[in-house]
Amino acid sequence: MTRYSFRKYQPLSLRLWHWLNALAILGLLATVLLRKTFLSWRSNAALIEAKLQAAGTAITSEVAKDIAVSIRNPMWDWHVYLGFTLGALLVIRVLVGLLVIKKCPATHAAQSAWHLKNVPQEKRGQALHYTFVKTGYALFYLATLFMVISGLLMQFKTELGLSKEAIGPIKEIHELMMWFFVVFVVGHLLGVVVAENRGDRGLVSDMIHGGENEKGS
Repeated sequence: MTRYSFRKYQPLSLRLWHWLNALAILGLLATVLLRKTFLSWRSNAALIEAKLQAAGTAITSEVAKDIAVSIRNPMWDWHVYLGFTLGALLVIRVLVGLLVIKKCPATHAAQSAWHLKNVPQEKRGQALHYTFVKTGYALFYLATLFMVISGLLMQFKTELGLSKEAIGPIKEIHELMMWFFVVFVVGHLLGVVVAENRGDRGLVSDMIHGGENEKGS
């Protein structure tokens, strides 16, 4: 391996998938952020209870909680819809990989790591960076697969006969894995900015118009 550039021809199917997948993930993260902040049922329930009591209307904590949850539910429905969308996009990505790109991200990352031992010393830094990024992409797909499967298990827990005790650990890991995507999104954006200002200028435009269609790319 002698060329460690991330610029290459991007087929239309992959470009469409990339931007739709980005919108789905950003939308999912946004719903989680809203759930944890402005639409948190705990803080909103306390606010509703305090405001009504100040206005002279008696209300129990349980009723205030029900109101707060009802306000949040439409937003959380979008989390479910976007989760289904992410699952569909994951299937599409597999099909694009098999039928168009004909290259598995995990295999590509493994090949990059394997070739490190044969890389000349002067190119070792570039090779390590290239392998690190490709490994990050492979982990991204694995994490996405877990999020889709765990999300489906939680959504259909009743139909699948899963108990609260069984679904609890899955839910905890699902929520914890959100931070992987936060780190990945931030790292991806920073990486693109760095690449655009170094040797890979044009990455963003390539993901819009496709880039140069070179044979063997």
